[in-house]
Amino acid sequence: MSSITAVNGIPSAANKYLLNDVLRNEWNFTGYVISDCDPIADIQKSFHYTSTLEQAVAISISSGNDINCGAEFKLLHKSLTYGFVNFDRINLALSRGLRSRFLSGNFDPIGTDPYSSIPYSIVDSLEHKLLTKQIVSESIVLLQNPKQILPFNIKKIKQIAVIGPSSNDITVQAHTYHGTPSKWITILDGIQSIALKYNVNVVYTWGASRRNNSDEDFLHALELSSQSDIILFVGGLDESFEEEDIDRNTLKLPGGQSELIKLIMKLNKPFVILIISGSPISEPFIVGENLAALLWISYFGQSGDGIADILFGLSVPSGCLPFTIPMNISQILPIDDYSMNKSPGRTYRYLDYNKAPPLFPFGYGLSYSKFIFNSKLLIYPNQINNLDTDIIANISIINEGPFRAQFVIQLYYEFLNSTVIELPIRELLQFTKITFEKNEQKTISFTFRIRNIPNSNRQQIPGIINFWIGNSRDRYVEASLVIDFDS
Repeated sequence: MSSITAVNGIPSAANKYLLNDVLRNEWNFTGYVISDCDPIADIQKSFHYTSTLEQAVAISISSGNDINCGAEFKLLHKSLTYGFVNFDRINLALSRGLRSRFLSGNFDPIGTDPYSSIPYSIVDSLEHKLLTKQIVSESIVLLQNPKQILPFNIKKIKQIAVIGPSSNDITVQAHTYHGTPSKWITILDGIQSIALKYNVNVVYTWGASRRNNSDEDFLHALELSSQSDIILFVGGLDESFEEEDIDRNTLKLPGGQSELIKLIMKLNKPFVILIISGSPISEPFIVGENLAALLWISYFGQSGDGIADILFGLSVPSGCLPFTIPMNISQILPIDDYSMNKSPGRTYRYLDYNKAPPLFPFGYGLSYSKFIFNSKLLIYPNQINNLDTDIIANISIINEGPFRAQFVIQLYYEFLNSTVIELPIRELLQFTKITFEKNEQKTISFTFRIRNIPNSNRQQIPGIINFWIGNSRDRYVEASLVIDFDS
């Protein structure tokens, strides 16, 4: 799909370099390209890249945009008449779209395509429901867990207070583009279902609004919290704060959420905070006080019971942050300057952690279980004279328990003494998620070639590449490799 943006002044829907040279010639893509909705009109109306809409339509299809989400391609006959495009290019676009339809069975005789009438009993099967729950559980990121507040110790809990505007709101789970499940299970639903099995009482109130600073439910929320053995606050963002054409100018929790969290913290009770958002939320006071367990998840769909499984220890957190959470908004470069390496750097690949230490780095995520690196990181061979040599990185890891758990092993690299300042400071090379039984030890291997590492052809030779296992900031074990064509 060609996007609604422009790259280096060229609208994506008119970018022959991206849609043809890279996508088809370099990546050997053989399917069709469809535009997002409206970008073809934007070629002329927003970017003023062409003088007329007929020219915009012509340059789009000629650049490799085969199908139009919108009505602009109705003008193709005019573009053809004016000589802006030729029949061969129109036929090529048509053939790509038709080929995909033939392959997907659109023109097969009725009743012969097994995918045209999948029964609801399969779509909504127990297997699929369990899979959606598993995906949610594996997506949760545990950011801090002081005093092992999580998982809930069910033997010591008689009442749980569930507070917050996102704990019982399916619109947050669904966000914008979503399917229609047979049943939405909110986080509150999931908690109540498990708590019922252990005769644990669950009390709930929304507590704080995302939309305004009203404190009208604060007193009720604090009353329920003070009467409970453990408190869960579920908050964050929704589609009114992050969506197409909607951006934020703050990293803070909106509305009265932060104030209510601060008041609950003063109760000095076991406290868990779950943030639901599609982008970073930075509230350093939560981390600085170190009084509450903190989790993050994006908009997760139908299965709030997957989150409940994590809270009660039926599943173990194994997710890792897909972005950096800055300490504050001053660490983020202006939106109109996308220089990646301008100080302090943009994204985990360029961010100088000494100049702008993040609240949490890209790739960060904790577990209920304790994983130990039982060996050094071994790189073999550790000296090469051929960029096509197969390199193997081995690491031995043991799960010391107390849970059966999954662990994401991330392999990062950096070029030492690089003379090309535009290169990333660091980059994730490979990762894998492995399941460990309690007390199980496994050796994990990564295989790669230096030639396939981005920007390796822009390095000074002889040179050194440093590798480590950890996240983008924390290096648990590391090793280096020397490239020397004279060796």
